Amino acid sequence: MTPKEALKGNKVRVYLRVSTTGQEGTLPDQQKTVLSGLKSLGFKGKPEIYSEQASGTKKDRKELLRMLQDIRDSPKESVVVVRDFQRFTRDPVHYGALWDEFRDRGIRIVSINENLATGTAKKVEPQADLLVPILIAAGGSEVNIRKEQTQQGLDRSKEKGILQGSAPLFYRKEPLEPRRELRRMLQAGLGVLETSRRIGKSTSFVRKNRDKMQTILIEGNESSLQDWLDTLDLIRAYMNEKDEDDRGSKATKRMKTVVRMVSGYLNNPNAGFPKPTRADIEEYYNNFGLYKVKKKR
Repeated sequence: MTPKEALKGNKVRVYLRVSTTGQEGTLPDQQKTVLSGLKSLGFKGKPEIYSEQASGTKKDRKELLRMLQDIRDSPKESVVVVRDFQRFTRDPVHYGALWDEFRDRGIRIVSINENLATGTAKKVEPQADLLVPILIAAGGSEVNIRKEQTQQGLDRSKEKGILQGSAPLFYRKEPLEPRRELRRMLQAGLGVLETSRRIGKSTSFVRKNRDKMQTILIEGNESSLQDWLDTLDLIRAYMNEKDEDDRGSKATKRMKTVVRMVSGYLNNPNAGFPKPTRADIEEYYNNFGLYKVKKKR
C-alpha cells in the first residue's frame, strides 16, 4: 500500500519530535515538511498534531502517550504520519511493542521522507515492515555511539582539569596581567612595597602571588612558570573576546565552566594537569552543559 492509499478514510495524526531543547526551532520545520508532504499526497483535511521535545529512546514521552491514548479512544481508525521513522522512536524494541498494537488495530505509520507505509495484521507490507526496524535500529545505534563518545570526552576533560578550590582572578579589564608585571618587577629587584605601588595591588597580593610563583619554580622550572602565565593571558583574552567573567555581574555559566574545567592546572600547574589550549577552552565554553556542575537531587 502506498502512503497516499494509507491516508484514505483514516484519522490522520501527525507526530513531531526533537531530542533536545536546542533543536526546538526545528519542530516548525518538521511540521512544515509533513504538512507539505500530506498535501502532495492529496490530503486536504486537518490532521491532529502531537509535538514534543524528548529523546527518541524514551518510552514515556508525554505527547506520544497522549497520541496512543487518543488512538485507543477513537472510534475511527487512525494513521500516524511522521517526517521520518526515527521521529517515532529510536529504540527497535520499543518500536516492536508499539507496532504489535498498531498492526493488530490496523494502524499504519506513514513516513514522508522515506515514502513508506507500514503494514497491518490483515495486510502486511513486506518491504516496509522489514526496512523500518532497520532504519530505527540504525538511529538508535547512532545515539548510543554519540552517548559513548560524549561520555569519553567528558571523562577525558575531567581528567584534564578539575581541582577543588577557587581559581585565580583574571583581571581581564586591566591592560597588563598583574602577576606577569609582579614577576618582572621582582626580577628587577624592587621590593614588596614598591611593586605594590606600581601595579596598584595590595602588599598581600604581592606576597601571595610571589610565593605562588616561587612554588611553581621550585616544583617545576622557569618554563612551568611561563606556561602558567601564558595560560592566565589566554583565558583573560578569551574572557575579553566574549565579554564574560567567571564571577561578578558579567559572569556566565559558560565562563564559569571554562574556569572550573581548567582549575586543576591553574591551581597547581606542576601536578600533572596538561596545559589548557585554546581548543580546550572553546570545547568547555561551547559545550558547557556537558561539563557544568550537576545539582544534587
